[in-house]
Amino acid sequence: MTVLQNPGRLNMVFTLSDSSIRRERIGNVIPTALDQDLYDITVAIANLLNDVLFDIRLATSKTYAA
Repeated sequence: MTVLQNPGRLNMVFTLSDSSIRRERIGNVIPTALDQDLYDITVAIANLLNDVLFDIRLATSKTYAA
């Protein structure tokens, strides 16, 4: 059986000044990306937006072929 990792999505949740929540997504994250690199990129984006970074999640999927 062959297992292929598909490109993932980096999901970010920000808390805004009025206590509302905004969600942003970056697609096509390569499966071999390091967690620290993804974290650093997300923090840099949050600093540019001047929003409070509340949550970071990496969503991935795999394809199985016989």
